[in-house]
Amino acid sequence: MGHHLGFGDMEARRAAYLTLAATASLIYGFYFMTYNLRPSLSPRPCGTGCDVENSPHFVIHTPVCVIPDFAPTDPAIAEYIGTEDETVVCSTLRPLTDTDRLMLRVYKERVEEYGLTWESINCSYQGIRRIQQDPNRYDWNCDKISKLKENKIPINSNTPILEDGILVKCLDVNNMTVIYKNVHYFLQPDRVHKKRLRFEKEYEERQSRENKLSVIIMGTDAVSRGNLKRSMPKTFQYLTHSLRAIDLQGFNKVGDNTDPNLIAALMGLTTEEFNKHPCHPKKSSKLDDCPLIWKEFSEEGYATAYGEDAPWMGVFHYTQIGFVKEPTDYYNRPYFFVSEREISHNADLGMSNGKLCQGNKLSMGVIHEYSLAVAETLEDLPYFGFYWTASLTHDYLTMAKAADEPSLWYLQQLKAKGYFNHTILFFISDHGQRWGSFRSTYAGMLEERLPYVMIVFPPWFEDKYPEAWHNLRTNTRRLTSTFDIHATLIDILKQAYEDLSVEPRVSSHGQSLFREVPLRRTCQDASVSDHYCACQSMSQLDAGDQRLKTVAEFIVRTLNSGLLAFPECAQLQLVRILRGQMGTATNSTSPKKQESVSVTYSVAFVTNPGGAELEGTVKYHSRQYQIVSDVSRINQYGSDSHCITDQLYRKYCYCRDLM
Repeated sequence: MGHHLGFGDMEARRAAYLTLAATASLIYGFYFMTYNLRPSLSPRPCGTGCDVENSPHFVIHTPVCVIPDFAPTDPAIAEYIGTEDETVVCSTLRPLTDTDRLMLRVYKERVEEYGLTWESINCSYQGIRRIQQDPNRYDWNCDKISKLKENKIPINSNTPILEDGILVKCLDVNNMTVIYKNVHYFLQPDRVHKKRLRFEKEYEERQSRENKLSVIIMGTDAVSRGNLKRSMPKTFQYLTHSLRAIDLQGFNKVGDNTDPNLIAALMGLTTEEFNKHPCHPKKSSKLDDCPLIWKEFSEEGYATAYGEDAPWMGVFHYTQIGFVKEPTDYYNRPYFFVSEREISHNADLGMSNGKLCQGNKLSMGVIHEYSLAVAETLEDLPYFGFYWTASLTHDYLTMAKAADEPSLWYLQQLKAKGYFNHTILFFISDHGQRWGSFRSTYAGMLEERLPYVMIVFPPWFEDKYPEAWHNLRTNTRRLTSTFDIHATLIDILKQAYEDLSVEPRVSSHGQSLFREVPLRRTCQDASVSDHYCACQSMSQLDAGDQRLKTVAEFIVRTLNSGLLAFPECAQLQLVRILRGQMGTATNSTSPKKQESVSVTYSVAFVTNPGGAELEGTVKYHSRQYQIVSDVSRINQYGSDSHCITDQLYRKYCYCRDLM
């Protein structure tokens, strides 16, 4: 991305970056001296029950995993959060149309705000149709996924709608210019008619406790737990106090970006397992055959819904494949594509990957409203709703501030309307900020690995299932990972929380959060690679240490070997080391015999051409180096890699035609 938004822009601080990088070790040492902690971050002796409450400067503190906590006023963080409010005003004009279940509402009196009269405009709508995809080649181009129907139906007053999505246009009849456009979504009941009949036959009516609980996953891209607390304090307070959410303080991501983390949560697969699965893009061109968790819910009679506010770069974007058939009963993605094309904008705030606004509403707000509409429509039927918002938070650390009020409103609506009485909400993110100057700090490195996961249960759940609730509370201070979400969803579907004496369903990765996570759980136990593991028992090394240079040179040689497959890309050269650490991932992996010593190095460095800032984790064992997981790109690369499309090597490629 060559352009940046003007608000709270982290890159505007780029001039201070070199100083920060050079003094990272000093800040690190100061932080731990201030709190009387050992700089190596080795876990102190800790007995049963040792947790963050007994170690106030750690997110979690178990015998085998310590993760330090950083206060918002910490010098390693304060410079990056700023004091300004981040607000986005999409429009000062009120919309001329809105929805009321299956009705299109028209506000004739608001036309005066547009400088016209109702008699001087002509309004109509067109239905939006999702195009059935070619099973041999899925195309992410929005023009080939969604299409407007030819007929334009005039509207004059409140109108019943039989479409799933529509585009409304109003023209000034004097000069035939468009003065108003909007996209609306409708949840047609025939899509879940059979499931509703099935549920009524089995249960007669919805009872909040006795029938299966609905599930909502509401995700916000690229927000760490630390940034949730700093930038979205109202939302965090409402979750923890008013809703008594389960706050997984030691939640660790398992992959670099959105895809591997959500593949873990929704499919229970590692990246390696997904690569071998028949639905992988190398073997297929569609996601229909993937073992997505909502399929299991659907088979049990649940209605299903899906929505995201930046579909061109949304979930599964990096797989470069999609769904041939609509994957859920309600699926707003094709209609949101039309919205992005017709009414999206950034409110004169600059450029970003996701559009901040859809007409007069925040893009995030559109997804929140869609989720609430699903909850209202399916109040009598259990359902699984998956929603993802990336428009506000994907690009910039401080833009999470603009998500605070909308997220708070959404949660308040769920509670006020009583939806929590029969619903479990997973309020989650996939990872922290993956680039920018804050990511180049020690705190930023940790936060990138520690997204927030807050789970809200019905208010009666604690009393009804005290053992499950006790375990959930215990697990807030244990090491957890993305795979645990998948295992927990399975337990919700099977209502396993009712009787925990029954053996759980065997899972290759992760465990249900209704069962106590072992105190001595390691990243390896949680299926988190050393590269992404936030558990620390590593000592800081000086940037000039020869060992770091040797490791960085090994990484560069390895990357250059891979780049040979792309002659359009220049070979990389090591320029300088930014920082580095040495040690073992956790105490549990410390070698018992000297001859079996395995050392882990984490090193951040700069390469040319292009000034790429990279970070890799390397294991040294038996006199051999081995890269652990992907090498991370921690600064933005914009169009530097425009000459290739490979999703891995485009992070490292600098196109020769730019030299």
